[in-house]
Amino acid sequence: MITDIITLSEERHTTLELFILENSPEFQDGRKRPAVLICPGGGYAYLSDREAAPIALRYAAMGFHAFVLRYGVREYAVAPGPLKDIAGAMKLIKDHSDEWRVDRDAVFVSGFSAGAHVAAQLGVFYDNKDLLPEYADDTDSIRPAGMILAYPVLDLTETTSKMDMGMQPGMTPEEFNFDQKHPKMPLDRMFVFDEKENRYFINFRAAMNAYIFDGPYTDEQEQFYSLNNHIKSTTPPAFIWHVSGDGLIKTANSLKFAYKLFENGIDYELHIYEGGQHGIALADYVTANDWSQYYEPASGWHALSVDWINRLTGFKENVKKACR
Repeated sequence: MITDIITLSEERHTTLELFILENSPEFQDGRKRPAVLICPGGGYAYLSDREAAPIALRYAAMGFHAFVLRYGVREYAVAPGPLKDIAGAMKLIKDHSDEWRVDRDAVFVSGFSAGAHVAAQLGVFYDNKDLLPEYADDTDSIRPAGMILAYPVLDLTETTSKMDMGMQPGMTPEEFNFDQKHPKMPLDRMFVFDEKENRYFINFRAAMNAYIFDGPYTDEQEQFYSLNNHIKSTTPPAFIWHVSGDGLIKTANSLKFAYKLFENGIDYELHIYEGGQHGIALADYVTANDWSQYYEPASGWHALSVDWINRLTGFKENVKKACR
């Protein structure tokens, strides 16, 4: 396997990590393969390692090339910055398709949580001349073949506004250390007081969205970057999975997006697993940081996504035919 890290922008601290299967006369010599461009989550405040290399390596083990995009977060998360990050990464992969033996018509985007918001932005905005004017004459160079979205942020109104971070009665927002705090978002919008429990909770919806909009935002801005509002007949197909027990990013994100795909005649596959919680990555022992992230009922999602890619691309069948 060829591994490398390419700096996309020193200013924005963005990189593309490569997991490319090497060519070999003993191993499907010269074959071009599907590729998956992965965007880790982290609420636009950081990037999760659990949703990066382990995901890429699992796809590589199934015969696909994989890439991990570390897009702009925190002060670099302001829209449309991350969209431009992923568009640039997609174009780089397609421009090197011959060198890296990538099937340029089979480059998929995959994202987790906020990373799914980045991935799905490319899916719905790849041909938006206002947001991506630099690609207006060559939208194919950045159009993904499909989207693999894990417990995704898609509708910015469908994130919890009452997150329990263990604040005790008498504790004030000023003294509470919360790494999702945005310096420009007023504390009274990031914290909500529950009179019955006599303590504060986090308005995670406002806290995360503040990074997208660089502080306070309007309803109109929130609706524009709610991606279910931009699905049309040319939107790529999607594989979506979520768990019903996700108390942070509501399953309504996935359900609304899937229904809009249905309305526009776009193929999709949707899995909602019972129970679970947010951020479980592969949902097995490989990416579990504690017992709650080891959620076996959802651990089959990755194999299903591989099957989905193979059905869309015919990759597995083509290999089987060549081996006869």
